[in-house]
Amino acid sequence: MKKYFKILTLICLTISIVSCKKGFLEESSQDLVRPTTIAALNQLMTGEAYALSTATPLNNYLDLLTDDIQSNYNANTAIVAGINKYAPVFTWERNMIDKLVEVAPEGNNTWFNYYSRIKGCNVILDYVDGVEGTESEKANLRGQALALRSFYYFVLVNLFGKPYHSTVTNPETDLGVPILLTADVSDAPIPRSTVKDVYAQVEKDLLTAVPLLDANGKNNHVYKFTATAARLLLSRVYLYMGDWDASLKYSNEVILAKPTLQQYNAIVPAGNPPTFAISSGASSPEVIWGYGPSTELSVMPFASAGTAPAKAGFSISEAFLSTYDPADIRLTWNFRNTAFIDGGAIVSYKSGSAKYAQGSAVLTNGKAFRTAEAYLNRAEANIQKAIAGDASGLTKALDDLNFLRSNRIKTANYTPITIADPQALYTFYQAERRRELCLEDHRWFDLRRWGMPAISHNIQVVAGSPETVTLSQNDNRYTLDVPMEALKRNPNLLQNP
Repeated sequence: MKKYFKILTLICLTISIVSCKKGFLEESSQDLVRPTTIAALNQLMTGEAYALSTATPLNNYLDLLTDDIQSNYNANTAIVAGINKYAPVFTWERNMIDKLVEVAPEGNNTWFNYYSRIKGCNVILDYVDGVEGTESEKANLRGQALALRSFYYFVLVNLFGKPYHSTVTNPETDLGVPILLTADVSDAPIPRSTVKDVYAQVEKDLLTAVPLLDANGKNNHVYKFTATAARLLLSRVYLYMGDWDASLKYSNEVILAKPTLQQYNAIVPAGNPPTFAISSGASSPEVIWGYGPSTELSVMPFASAGTAPAKAGFSISEAFLSTYDPADIRLTWNFRNTAFIDGGAIVSYKSGSAKYAQGSAVLTNGKAFRTAEAYLNRAEANIQKAIAGDASGLTKALDDLNFLRSNRIKTANYTPITIADPQALYTFYQAERRRELCLEDHRWFDLRRWGMPAISHNIQVVAGSPETVTLSQNDNRYTLDVPMEALKRNPNLLQNP
């Protein structure tokens, strides 16, 4: 297998786009081994395009930007050091990524991490037509590579570009990220494309991938991209763009293909962490695609199991937890350490959360595309249509929200919601989406597309010296800075304002 990975020199990012680690571009063999079979290309795909295979997460800090997480003072030296390390993120410092990379490069060099995976996808696309294998095998691999590439670009443009659908942004002129569609190493400095152009590329890749995966990827397992996963991503992309009809089309198709939600009332707790995790591709009937290494769940500063009642450096926000109905099973199942439920100890960030069941034998992924999102996307699109005057949208949205909640609330306490005003239902929906998708990399992007509201974080590293930092409405810090190393290597990259 090692011989196939000599092609890693092709996967290293163009030096003018992103900083590479020392030595990453140093191999100079003139006799590089190219993959010649579909099996070799599949190995390359697994190792260099998919994120699950690596111990390094693509990013491990996104939730710290949101109002779902709080910081807690703790005199423990190790926890104080951890709070200091991630304080630039929690306080929205402009150069947060540069500072994170300085002290802890694992999972924090976001620009590099995503572009390296994009290069892996591009290698597949460059070579797939020339390897030995059936046309169906090639089409399946091509569809996976296109869908994966679209996902990585979609995340990048929502980190480093302004929101697509907003009253204070313009996707036709706002800068997104550079679009790289080939694995060829080049010194040509590539400028940032507009947000609209990046979205157009994402859309094009996904629309090309869906029929390829429909026809050739039906047997792909839960850790590989499928047509259903691509459709769910399309429903999300169109939701972010404000194209309600297109989002409805693809969320409908996802639900038709995979309608089941996990009934929380049927879960029998066992172990600490429990053996069931809603985002685990091995245990949850809702998982459409499992991705991301589980290691990212344990890197934030937290109290050990023996001291769980003590506050961790970062934990689930108590203010956010207070928005759950006491009969909502998610409150205890997802966000309380099961060994300390009686004491009410909240889990630290993601570590120990039964939502992920880190350490459980059944867990192989850290994140997932889930069916629940399809119901939420469809509900939001229908609410928006109701606000615009389509009365049927209200009923359809209520049906989806009530179906979701009936699978999350204790049966004896469940009562369907009957909100008749579309705008009021939209407010309820936003809170419900936050509750259901907490810690799954949605909240930061949702805040951006829902008007970039003002939020505040309290942080205290030294006893008696608390600080409150506020992200004002429409703050430019809702768009992250391009890392300095990328700017140094590519003079055509412009920094965000």
